[in-house]
Amino acid sequence: MAEPLSSETLKGFLSTIRAGEVRTGRVNSIEDREVLVELDGFSGPGKAVGHIADGDLTRKAIGHPSEAVSIGQRLTFEVIAVDWQQDRVWASASACEDRALRAFLLGLRRGATQQGQVQSVHNFGVFVNLDGEPADQCTGFIRGPELSWTRIDHPADAVTAGQRVVGEIIDVDTRRGQVQLSLKALQEDPLVPFADQAGIVTSGRVTKLIPFGAFVRIADGVEGLVHNTELRDEPIEYPGEIVSEGDEITVRIVEVDLARHRVTLSARNLPQDGKRSS
Repeated sequence: MAEPLSSETLKGFLSTIRAGEVRTGRVNSIEDREVLVELDGFSGPGKAVGHIADGDLTRKAIGHPSEAVSIGQRLTFEVIAVDWQQDRVWASASACEDRALRAFLLGLRRGATQQGQVQSVHNFGVFVNLDGEPADQCTGFIRGPELSWTRIDHPADAVTAGQRVVGEIIDVDTRRGQVQLSLKALQEDPLVPFADQAGIVTSGRVTKLIPFGAFVRIADGVEGLVHNTELRDEPIEYPGEIVSEGDEITVRIVEVDLARHRVTLSARNLPQDGKRSS
């Protein structure tokens, strides 16, 4: 009967643990890719084991978990998740590595606005020094798609190093010590005025050719796709047979999908008077 009792007692202990809370424990095993920690507070038979993957041990670069911790060392960590199938806890020590940083991050909330100064611009995104963050830290990050509603070729087309920016907080990651921002979230969606414009004929400039069609800018921040089948009645293999980048062409708005932020256009069967077609 000892084994079922142990399992029942352990499950009762695990039921008190919540993701996001801070726990403590002692390192009792160091593996190649993770560290096992005996959790404090469990008084039943057996052990309550926490698993910390090597990527969650520290934000410092290490080659092996033994470079960051040692057997018997006491750790403070954030609970990531509780695995009820395996009766184990997944945790992150890196989330509690810097007390000042953790306090700063926990003081932020999704949906709030945050100011900062662009530290560096890369092809994959933008790093931002946020106001109020601890010294020698750079916690803000903006992914390319979150910089602007307008399609850009490189983040440097939207911001520059040293520039002051204001964004909406879309995620706070204590494990990575990072705050994801969106500048776009605070900008008016230029597609909204076109929500009921299906059928309207307008003009736009061809901005990009792809194998199956052409993108046409019909307003600032609003581009739609004209599929090859909608460029003319006769079949074509490549849009370059009909249009070139920079050309000004007349199109009809076929569909405006606000959820996916997509506009479908057609250059076929255009009414001569430019009014809404049926």
